[in-house]
Amino acid sequence: MRTHLSVGFVLLLGSLAQAQTNAPQASVEAAGYLQAALEHIEKSSRVYTGDWEALRKTAQKAIAAAGAKTTADTYPAIRDMLRTLGDKHALLLDPVAAKLYSKKRGAEATGLLVVPPDGGVALVLPNSPAAAAGLALGDRIVAVEGVAALAELPPSEFMRLFRSGQRQDGSTGPLELRVKTGTAEPRAVKVGLAAFDEYLAPTGRRLDGGVGYLELPGVVSGPKAATYDDAVHEVLGRIDDGTLRGCIVDLRRNTGGTLWPMLAGIGPLAGAGKLGAFVSAHSGAVMSYDAELGAAKSEGYELARVDKPHPLRDTLPVAVLTGPLTTHLGEAVVVAFAGRAHTRRFGEGTRGMPIGNTSIKLADGALLVLTVTVDADRNGTRYDTVIPPDEVVATDWARFGAADDPVVVAACRWLAGAAGAK
Repeated sequence: MRTHLSVGFVLLLGSLAQAQTNAPQASVEAAGYLQAALEHIEKSSRVYTGDWEALRKTAQKAIAAAGAKTTADTYPAIRDMLRTLGDKHALLLDPVAAKLYSKKRGAEATGLLVVPPDGGVALVLPNSPAAAAGLALGDRIVAVEGVAALAELPPSEFMRLFRSGQRQDGSTGPLELRVKTGTAEPRAVKVGLAAFDEYLAPTGRRLDGGVGYLELPGVVSGPKAATYDDAVHEVLGRIDDGTLRGCIVDLRRNTGGTLWPMLAGIGPLAGAGKLGAFVSAHSGAVMSYDAELGAAKSEGYELARVDKPHPLRDTLPVAVLTGPLTTHLGEAVVVAFAGRAHTRRFGEGTRGMPIGNTSIKLADGALLVLTVTVDADRNGTRYDTVIPPDEVVATDWARFGAADDPVVVAACRWLAGAAGAK
């Protein structure tokens, strides 16, 4: 009996050993790649934190259970970790997608700004290929390169395609579009690429009822960016003679760019002192406006200054207009008005990218994109997703900025009441 038990025991041990040998295991390459990726995430993730040891063990178990052999086999576990961490904007891009993401925008462009996902034309830059092709504000693109499913394009790819003619494989070229104007049948339009001046200056005018209107587009980097803030103050000087009853700040076409000229520009309306901050889990960099100097500052360091500052008008009722094209540092300008008294937002939600991020290239060419800061307003409220309006009003791009623009009409209605209540 003992002999049989001993043999059975030996057989049992052998079976267990064989089962362990046959159990799925990650390769040395996959395990090492995962370890390096997780170390990058732990080191660079400054906003979202977690139980790193538990997250690491979960990811290691996942690749072992999947029998991960290649670096690509670890991607699902890394993406799961990012979701668990709570970083809404974190990405792990495979090597092909990473090349497209990292590719610098070329000097040539279409001159188009198109609203995702419905294809509405929000801007046609002067002297651009889009202008030469006859496109106009309010047109709607119903197909590109024969494909009508515009909503299936990720927002970042959508913007690159229509602004730079950049395809998913990284190549660029003229766009074959189907364009609808009003109730007319769609027509075929070919929009080429060219180098031209893409700078769009801030503009403004006086509306009925003592209301000022400022449109503040994004600031394209370049020599003219340095004059952006002076231009805003010059416009304010033209429309504000001291009798303004309210002001509209239109950010619906503000796609970001360089923050500090924008911040120095809107300072007289947003107010003096702290206007917000870029914050992480443990620290923050305050952005502020010095009304005496007409300067935008970060942590006390002057980053932009106007020559002739417009007087402070921080008690004036202000309506801020936003939409899905308001993004990145354009959203930082929205946040600079958040928490200000006598202020209300109109329009549609912003793009939802009021953050700062960093990119880390991994050994196989994949790219980790991690959030390192989120925007916070003067009262400390954080913003890391879509910033909603206080009053939802859809933009009719064919009437953008006109007297009958529905968003402008709603803003003027509120401003009339707000000015009367003061």
